[in-house]
Amino acid sequence: MPLFKPKPPIAQDEYEWLLACFAWLRTVLDDGDIRPELVLPDHPALTSARTAPELFEAVRSLCGMADWPCRLERVDDDFDPGDPLIQQEGGSACGTFSVERGEAVIRYSSAMLRNPDALAATFAHELCHYLLIDAGDPPDGPDLMEHSTDCAAAWLGFGVLLANSARQFEQWTDGHWQGWRASTAGYLSEQALVTATALFAALHRHDTAGAEAALKPYLRRDFRKARKAVARDHADLAAALGRLDLSLWNFA
Repeated sequence: MPLFKPKPPIAQDEYEWLLACFAWLRTVLDDGDIRPELVLPDHPALTSARTAPELFEAVRSLCGMADWPCRLERVDDDFDPGDPLIQQEGGSACGTFSVERGEAVIRYSSAMLRNPDALAATFAHELCHYLLIDAGDPPDGPDLMEHSTDCAAAWLGFGVLLANSARQFEQWTDGHWQGWRASTAGYLSEQALVTATALFAALHRHDTAGAEAALKPYLRRDFRKARKAVARDHADLAAALGRLDLSLWNFA
């Protein structure tokens, strides 16, 4: 037996929750023989999109939801520099999903247009709200619905895009002021998202070299740790998920 067991880049309880969430998603979405694509930033469907609506249609198709009726709306959200120091925007919503008078509506911030990869990740997250609209509560209850929606987007193959866009740090200038802007998006941490991506790759037997190369450099080591931990703990991940008792995660 090896002296040191491979450990994921997240706490054990969070790792176990991700496993439970994957098991729950397979149950409520009845994945059967579905083998979603591993969607990387250079995917032709994404790089060929020239407008936000075209990118939305590409993401919707990759999610297998091309025929799900939905209205897309842009919300203007111009950045006001203000203090010329580092600014923390926090985890404000990059997009929203709602059902209005029986119609599904996804809105996105115009500020997202400067980062198409992050916008694609936002579209994937909001479409997963639509996908899970009748799914009931995720493991550990309704308070983790947003986290499970991030997990669902990774379950559909968008984990790399979500991980890369979960945290941004960039310089800005408006001609008079300049500084740095930090922002976060989504609900799962970068490390949880790369772990979910490792689970996705193991479940669907995708090659992980492309995913690792497409991640931000500082996330690649975390991804390798997650991949090794999943491989050691669950040689047959599909079978392991099928054996998981989800009733242990719901205490209502």
